[in-house]
Amino acid sequence: MPQYEDKQKFSVGSFLLYMLGFLLFWEWLRPLSTFTDTDYLSIFVLFSAFLFTLSYFELSVWVAFPIKVLALLYALHSIYFPVSFFDFQWMSYLINDLFGSMKHAFARDWDSMSSISRTFLFLILLWLISYLMHYWLIQARRIFLFFIITVLYVTVVDTFTVYDASSAIVRTVIIGFVLLGILRFIRIIELKGFKVNENQFPMMWIVPLAALIAFSSFLGYLAPKAAPQWPDPVPFITAVGNQSDEGDGPGNGGGIQKIGYGTNDSRLGGPFVYDDSPVFMTTIEELHYWRVESKEVYTGQGWKTETAEPQSESVNPDDVSLDSIHAVTYNDNVRSEELTAEVEVLRNNSYPFVIFPGELQSIETEEDRIYQMNTITNKLMTFDQAEESGLGEYTVNYKVPQFSETLLSNSSTDYPAEITERYLQLPEDLPEEIQSLTEEIVADEDDPYGKAKAIERYFSRNGFSYNTTDVAVPGSNDDYVAQFLFESKLGYCDNFSSSMAVMLRTIGIPTRWVKGFTRGDYEQTLQDGRRMYQITNSNAHSWVEVYFEGVGWVPFEPTQGFLDLPNFVSDYEDNTSETDVPEEQDEQNEQARNTEDSSGSTGYQFPIDLDKVLTWLKWGSLSLLILLVISGMFAYLTRKNWLDKYFLWRFRKRKDDEHVFDDAYHRLLWLLEQYGIKKRPHQTLREYALEVDRYLDTGDMRILTKKYEHTRYSNHARQVDWEDTKELWENLIKRIRP
Repeated sequence: MPQYEDKQKFSVGSFLLYMLGFLLFWEWLRPLSTFTDTDYLSIFVLFSAFLFTLSYFELSVWVAFPIKVLALLYALHSIYFPVSFFDFQWMSYLINDLFGSMKHAFARDWDSMSSISRTFLFLILLWLISYLMHYWLIQARRIFLFFIITVLYVTVVDTFTVYDASSAIVRTVIIGFVLLGILRFIRIIELKGFKVNENQFPMMWIVPLAALIAFSSFLGYLAPKAAPQWPDPVPFITAVGNQSDEGDGPGNGGGIQKIGYGTNDSRLGGPFVYDDSPVFMTTIEELHYWRVESKEVYTGQGWKTETAEPQSESVNPDDVSLDSIHAVTYNDNVRSEELTAEVEVLRNNSYPFVIFPGELQSIETEEDRIYQMNTITNKLMTFDQAEESGLGEYTVNYKVPQFSETLLSNSSTDYPAEITERYLQLPEDLPEEIQSLTEEIVADEDDPYGKAKAIERYFSRNGFSYNTTDVAVPGSNDDYVAQFLFESKLGYCDNFSSSMAVMLRTIGIPTRWVKGFTRGDYEQTLQDGRRMYQITNSNAHSWVEVYFEGVGWVPFEPTQGFLDLPNFVSDYEDNTSETDVPEEQDEQNEQARNTEDSSGSTGYQFPIDLDKVLTWLKWGSLSLLILLVISGMFAYLTRKNWLDKYFLWRFRKRKDDEHVFDDAYHRLLWLLEQYGIKKRPHQTLREYALEVDRYLDTGDMRILTKKYEHTRYSNHARQVDWEDTKELWENLIKRIRP
């Protein structure tokens, strides 16, 4: 017998479609962390899963849209802003950054767009894909093209990157075949008019389909495989691209390396694989780079340290700067703030040195060690008796500088002899075009600081891209920096930092190449306000320190996508003490670092007070949310008093189109169920109509049902005139009582 539902609604089937569609889309996200510099993959996956879940419930656009916007903002907040989500000050920086990036986008200056704006666009893309998946799965009932593209994507990624898709291709094929089978089954039902009870779906189709696919996959796994008929082109391409006289391994530029701290930097170049193995945990008050060592000799292929003289001296951990002048990074006239950080090493003491931010002052630990400071690299080694031995846990006290741009701009170029002899070194065969390019970049600058900033900005505005997979390896007669500047323009931190250091040396500004780690990944906030971060091998990094007479060594960050620059102020305030950085200024600097793009600009600045606007929006939104919740609860509790009146008003405005009668009839069935007149599972529409007429003391339900069945199942079906049936429908609605 016919049922009252025209369209087949399978709650279990729809859930399976969404779940399988999400799993198929997940295969696009899985490789990203392997062959790109995309972090926070888990946030992208959770955001996509949330969007798919909202699509499954098919909420009204007025409800779903603001929820998705909040989810997008929360995702951005989780990645870039380690403050409370309800501390709406971060929103002002986000809006400034997005508007600033819009200016770059309209000018087609894509390289200058900040990482926040790029992430925002990526989240929008995920949003659009979730909508497309809903359309393909629920409306079009077609997924074959997306399935084929996914298979091609996985195979290409497996072939030409370090991502291992052995399991991914199996998952993709199984998920795709199950999806195709379910969609085919649903299309047959809808086209042929078959009826399947909800409790019969998906058992009658999915279980045999899944069993067949599982059995075929099992046979394929056990079956013998033929050897590859064609040679793999990737090793040949890699070998041709990486020809060198040196062996493989970190610093040798041979083959694909794993990212992480290493001591051999004599041969830079070539791709690397991300490694998220933890190195250490830290509890800090502010975010900083973590310094290990610096190197001063550029060879044309990489960096090394001169070893012709004794390089180490004993250091007292209670006052490092007292025993070693080489530990002093900044001059006394640089204002700084004293901070403390706790470090817990997670590599079984395999790092026999101290990792620290800023200018190290002292070390506190319960472990007995001997400390030796390298006078060239500033690397602080730790020994147990005569053997190298790392610390498991320790606390470092350090200074964080605040650099005056006025002081930097007015610094002298009359450098000490020990600085010029060591930190202006360049190979004799350095290509002349490097100096020519540098002089062209700094032509409009008169002081060392302006020249350094000009070169730092150069990489974000001239087609350079951060890349870890397509990085060229210089040949035996090629210069590492020249190849990056004039040929590939693709590379990672070593390429950017080495280039800036060498370029500044060509115009007589001392530099050194620094290695260490970035701030790491946020873990949690403690009760005292300090934050815990985990630093992994993937946080290994290099940057540049530039020497300014009267200031000291100042760090610069030329690498795109890395934003942890030091505090720069236009000039020192007279009422500020020498050793204290104002707390408000410190918070502003941290927020600015979180929102700066690669050119150092914070983007578009609004002519209004965004903080006041956002505070008003904060409390206004909270009040509106509370009002909506209360109104929603009241409306739900009193729904039987107004639902009938609402639908009478709604359908009186409907025109006599081909769907209005069907919609009105289905809505009548829904209302009857809401008011307690429920249709039993195996009851036909005619039987149910008789029951409704007896309950409401009318005969209108049988007439409407007969017309509905005639339009649905008659061989000469035609649409019912809504004007002829509207009065009957309204009479039934009016008779329904709570």
